Amino acid sequence: MAGIRQRIKSMFYHAYNSYLDNAFPYDELRPLTCDGQDTWGSFSLTLIDALDTLMVLGNQTEFQRVASLLQDTVDFDIDVNASVFETNIRVVGGLLSAHLLAGRAGMELEPGWPCSGPLLRMAEDAARKLLPAFQTPTGMPYGTVNLLRGVSPTETPVTCTAGVGTFILEFATLSRLTGDAMFENVARRALRALWKTRSDIGLVGNHIDIVSKKWVAQDAGIGAGVDSYFEYLVKGAIMLQDEELLNMFLEYDRAIQNYTRFDDWYLWVQMHKGTVSMPVFQSLEAFWPGLQSLLGNLDGAVRTFQNYYSVWRQFGGLPEFYSIPQGYTVDKREGYPLRPELIESAMYLFRATGDHTYLQLGLDALESIEKIAKTPCGYASVNHQLDNRMESFFLAETVKYLYLLFDPTHFLHGGGTEGDGFWEAGGEGGQCVLGAGGFIFNTEAHPLDPAALYYDTIITVK
Repeated sequence: MAGIRQRIKSMFYHAYNSYLDNAFPYDELRPLTCDGQDTWGSFSLTLIDALDTLMVLGNQTEFQRVASLLQDTVDFDIDVNASVFETNIRVVGGLLSAHLLAGRAGMELEPGWPCSGPLLRMAEDAARKLLPAFQTPTGMPYGTVNLLRGVSPTETPVTCTAGVGTFILEFATLSRLTGDAMFENVARRALRALWKTRSDIGLVGNHIDIVSKKWVAQDAGIGAGVDSYFEYLVKGAIMLQDEELLNMFLEYDRAIQNYTRFDDWYLWVQMHKGTVSMPVFQSLEAFWPGLQSLLGNLDGAVRTFQNYYSVWRQFGGLPEFYSIPQGYTVDKREGYPLRPELIESAMYLFRATGDHTYLQLGLDALESIEKIAKTPCGYASVNHQLDNRMESFFLAETVKYLYLLFDPTHFLHGGGTEGDGFWEAGGEGGQCVLGAGGFIFNTEAHPLDPAALYYDTIITVK
């Protein structure tokens, strides 16, 4: 395990140092041309996304340096159109996670931390820029917002389901740390509005018109466009101890198992009729066994994981789309952009079962990525040939989940013992205990400490 962890660290630093040397302050590294590009905004995205990974790998010095650097260089008052969803999960999530790990990272903390601090203020700044998107008749947000001017008058009202339902973790954390209930309220309003749009057989589609509440794409499944909505109902229920969210998920799960599951695969079906529309497995769906394990549904999770792992073994990576009846990739969607989802499920299932199959997948993934995707300047997404792109999630998620798979006693798993500086005191008089375990990962693998939410700030949530 220690030897493999060392290899994963080397992989991280090869990519991370390449980004710093060749791409900073741009959002992402272009690993074939050794330069950078802005993709999701213009806020050194890879650095924000990778910040908590530095802490996961135990690099306090670099964490401190980058946390200060970001405070000095990142400005959200810019004339840029940004994805509301991506900015939330990567930027707001990354900054919140780093803020909550700042104590463990040995940073100087403001009195009242975790309810104050520079990274928290940055997260709040970024989230405030997203709020205009939620000012709609239904409460469901637009997909894009201009960080300076708000929502463009010509902005399309059509957005994906995940783009409506993937805010509760970050926004509730913000509300409870800052005392401003607005964030949690808009996230809940969006979730409740989306819940009311489900079909008679209990399913939701892929894209919705957030003004008219009409479903524009009516494919129901667990993959692209929907995935993190279901994830946030489960994780939101756990983090906030919220039965409303859990009951929403359980009702969806009944419909999903009933209409979309065949032989432990999950297909896409028409949301009103339940007829199969696409018998396809998408690599983004590979988070599902991990999510099921959080609910204790281990038998199904293990079987579905085995199906997905068999696809990985067939190709040495997960193709974006795989036709289940044909047992082969879907034309034009063969690529592997270094996604984390199967590794994420392996981490959860190894924690739940101790079965070494999951370590084998981790090792396979490490070796595939090293062999196929490595360039002199980082790691490249894989298509027919290598693409000139290294997504920020490679450092935020893929490397982090791989490392945590091979470190079962890591503090994020609740490892460590009393007396080794494992717990931290927070708040004015040290009256809240942080770092006691039970971390919840947002959909960009940013760990949030639920203990920070049960501090003595009392807010009213409508």
